[in-house]
Amino acid sequence: MELLVGLGEPCAGKRPAPPTAVPEEEPDSAAPPTTEPTELPLPDEPLPTGEPRDPEDAAKEVELTSLEKCEARVHTGRVTKAFEGASAPTPGAVGDTLRGLGYIDDRVQGLRRSGEGVRFTLDLRLMDGQLCLDGEVTPTGTTVDPYGARGTDDVECADVRRDDRGR
Repeated sequence: MELLVGLGEPCAGKRPAPPTAVPEEEPDSAAPPTTEPTELPLPDEPLPTGEPRDPEDAAKEVELTSLEKCEARVHTGRVTKAFEGASAPTPGAVGDTLRGLGYIDDRVQGLRRSGEGVRFTLDLRLMDGQLCLDGEVTPTGTTVDPYGARGTDDVECADVRRDDRGR
């Protein structure tokens, strides 16, 4: 988590400013309340039911936010640089390099041989984020493609159906 948050620091200027809280005076705990409790309004939308979500919908690619696009550039740059000069990549070597960059095994998905190269997926979804990266390391270079995936427990980044790109 520290890695993902730390790498996103250059993008922090794109985050909305947190609301500033005005400190309230501490009420006297011995005194009775001076106002009547107000009733909170009910939401206009129906509350979620226990029904499962449509798995087809959950596996669709989603648009990245401007913050996630910025973070994608940071991750893409460091991953691409780490594989410069990789002459004969293997899944084991690619996994070792990604772990050396600080990506933990739970975030590295689908290390697999593809022709002369090795493909991988990085799941960088954090706290309702949607950022995933598909990458391929070949003897001629490295390509990394960012995309968005809903942050659900039942859909991995590698399961997302892409819009005419990747895979």
